[in-house]
Amino acid sequence: MIIEGAIAVKAAINNHKRTVSVVYIDRSKKTKDFNYIRKLCRMNGIDVQEMETEDLRELLKGKTHGGIGAEASPRKEDGFGEGDIFYLEGIEDPFNLGYAMRTLYALGVDNVLLGARDYTNMQDQLLKSSAGAYDCLNVRIIKDEIAELKRFREEGYRLYSLFRGEDSKDIFEFAFQEKAVYMLGGEKRGLKSEVLELADESLFIPYGNEFRNALNACAAVDVIATLRYSKKRK
Repeated sequence: MIIEGAIAVKAAINNHKRTVSVVYIDRSKKTKDFNYIRKLCRMNGIDVQEMETEDLRELLKGKTHGGIGAEASPRKEDGFGEGDIFYLEGIEDPFNLGYAMRTLYALGVDNVLLGARDYTNMQDQLLKSSAGAYDCLNVRIIKDEIAELKRFREEGYRLYSLFRGEDSKDIFEFAFQEKAVYMLGGEKRGLKSEVLELADESLFIPYGNEFRNALNACAAVDVIATLRYSKKRK
């Protein structure tokens, strides 16, 4: 696969989540950032092909590559380290999913669990929209969400769903716990009923105005990640 853009290429090289075999660079680009990427390639034994602008434009089909792209393998799945986990289910748009990952990584989250899906053809978009965070995070694709979530509970994690129900707790009053799995669904369908039933508790975001529509999934991620980070800093 080809990934495009300086941020995506740097993230792919630095985080070693995938194999980068060759980097294509517009030979006219001699900025500090591009020279740093050339240095990274030398340090990591990656072939660099300096190309004319028109030839590179023909090779890289996107419009925002900025004069650089790379041949890379799909990224590896990771084991999870210490810390909380965000389970994202049903966020279908790769740009929205990338924005969510960008927010999570910036606010101190390292582990992301994704619903079952083939993400291979959207990895370039995920790298771009996440500003490289997709290759900074530990990411795993869930095969059997019920079995996987039960396993996390057995390992001492508390499971929290974002769901507006009768017994749901106001997230602004919630004391964020250690070793938690926060489960969020896309705004179209939300979380599956079987996943909701597994939750130890459900949380909801109270609105400042009367509003019957759900927040965009990325906005919901922003709220939870920001509150979690704020309370863990105190």
